[in-house]
Amino acid sequence: MFGDALFPPGSALDQGARITADALAAMTGRGADVTAVSWSAWSGEPLAAAANTLRCVNYDVVVVTLTDSVIHGRTSAGAVAEAAADLLEQVDRFRQRLLPTTEVIVVLAHREDQSDLAAALQAGRDEVVILAVDSTTMNGLPRVLEVSRALLAHQRATARSPQWHRDAPQPCQERYEAVDQLGILDTAREARFDRIVDSMARVFRTEGAAITFIPENRQWTKAGRWFPVGSSPLQNSFCRTTVLGSGPLVVGDAWQAKRPLPRNDVRFYAGYPLETLDGTRVGAVCVFDPKPRDEASVELDLLRDYAVRVRRELYRR
Repeated sequence: MFGDALFPPGSALDQGARITADALAAMTGRGADVTAVSWSAWSGEPLAAAANTLRCVNYDVVVVTLTDSVIHGRTSAGAVAEAAADLLEQVDRFRQRLLPTTEVIVVLAHREDQSDLAAALQAGRDEVVILAVDSTTMNGLPRVLEVSRALLAHQRATARSPQWHRDAPQPCQERYEAVDQLGILDTAREARFDRIVDSMARVFRTEGAAITFIPENRQWTKAGRWFPVGSSPLQNSFCRTTVLGSGPLVVGDAWQAKRPLPRNDVRFYAGYPLETLDGTRVGAVCVFDPKPRDEASVELDLLRDYAVRVRRELYRR
């Protein structure tokens, strides 16, 4: 989401993104991840530049919010057409970084521009969804989410949807570089991460829980229960398998599993990949236990919530 006009007044970008993700997840019945980008049409910064650090192919829907007038200050008789053409040119350039099936919604939150600009934008580009909302009320976000829900449902039936692309393998070197850029490796224990791990073990009722990262040739644990913090060999790591996909890895009984997994004291394992803001999978949050259990008993949405919570903490450092 470019811009913060749809978020509750006073919300920081990460707060607004979290509120939006929760609302979309409740509406769709599926997990949702939202990234908010600080951007304004008046800033002069192109959309593509504002999203320079993001792995754009991961996103299903892009929402561009215009909170300021893009017509004010233009003196020609064709000011509206010029403003629409400029915006669509930005969208077209940004689209080069998206998958062809990614949906783009342009939200017009500046009331003086809405009528004329909406008509000009619709005439210029059929594949861009144009929505006019009242940013002075709280009705804008629900409307955008409802439109997003419908677009996502239609998109999911498409073979080239980003929803299927996200599970593709990522180059190991990208992960190594992303872990290094986080600056988290080999740092001291921190109470905020320890609290998250304690909460995970309590909520999932497991002996063990951990926040791990997978740099080159090792697993490094930032916080853990029933598992040592610091470095450990990859051959003992379940999380090295978790980072290979975009969704959860749940193992009811590792001793009976057919896939190649560590054979140690851990029998039950449930992990969710940790991603950077650009979508690179760098590690995992996980819970585990010496006793096997039913895989269906794991509340995957809760596990994902912990992954999002840890990511939020990583960027507060």
